[in-house]
Amino acid sequence: MKKTNAFLIIAISGLAASLVLYSCSKQRVTKAALNTYSPVNTYLASKEQPTQTFVIDSAGGGPIIGKQGTEIWGAKNCLLTPAGDTIGYPFTITLVELYTAKDMIYYEMPTVAGGTILETSGEIRLQAFKGSTQLSLKPSQNCFEIQMPCAAPISGMDAWYGITTSGHPDWTSNPTTAFTTNTAGYITYPAMLGWINCGQLAGSPSNSTIAFSSTTDDLTNVGIFVYFPATKTVMQAYNSTTTNIPNGSNIEIVAIGVDASGGLHSFYQTQTVTANNTVNITLTATTDAALTTQLTNL
Repeated sequence: MKKTNAFLIIAISGLAASLVLYSCSKQRVTKAALNTYSPVNTYLASKEQPTQTFVIDSAGGGPIIGKQGTEIWGAKNCLLTPAGDTIGYPFTITLVELYTAKDMIYYEMPTVAGGTILETSGEIRLQAFKGSTQLSLKPSQNCFEIQMPCAAPISGMDAWYGITTSGHPDWTSNPTTAFTTNTAGYITYPAMLGWINCGQLAGSPSNSTIAFSSTTDDLTNVGIFVYFPATKTVMQAYNSTTTNIPNGSNIEIVAIGVDASGGLHSFYQTQTVTANNTVNITLTATTDAALTTQLTNL
């Protein structure tokens, strides 16, 4: 009888231990199940500023004026085909204007040059075509004039040209092209067509890195952006990390996720950067209207 009781006690103890282990294992599986999201690019692209198209069919006094106030003076004798030939009328000018943090985020065109943040007064993409052939500027100064609007322009701004580094947008100041100012904004004669940023370096010798993590959400396809109100700088976090953030910067962090059903989710946080740190992101459901308002208010 004693042996039977001992056997029962051992069996019950073993069963209880198995249940505890199963319960713990189940808890671990539940904690590891993060919310997943579709790539955010499609949603952002649906909100980006459209390409404006202007057909130039004869000489005129100009300027071409974009919807947000960019003014362009240019003529066919400024343009060359890839073979170096001149062109005749008609030709086409296309323009994209990004003057707000919201539009830079939607277009995924951050204002960071070689890892260093740029103070910016806006970005445009200016291109020229003869039919479907993309044209370039003649290698001479003062050929195309661009005026970018700004109510309070500041001195020291240069034209930064859009390039791609490691698959991501980047900016270079080579060749150096200065912006001058007037009461309406900034004026320059670009050395090349394409993306042009009116900006200047705003880095610091004392910088920090911010990493982004989450205990609730898989951040793989989430768009994460850092905005610097003082310099109107937009930084995008690739691989959930941002580097070279000047210490003392007041920043606003925005994360955007789109679930498999097309539902929007977002995260917003403000902070002052003083040292390397990790920001834990928890996305919550939102609407297109609410997210648009949030980005507009950056």
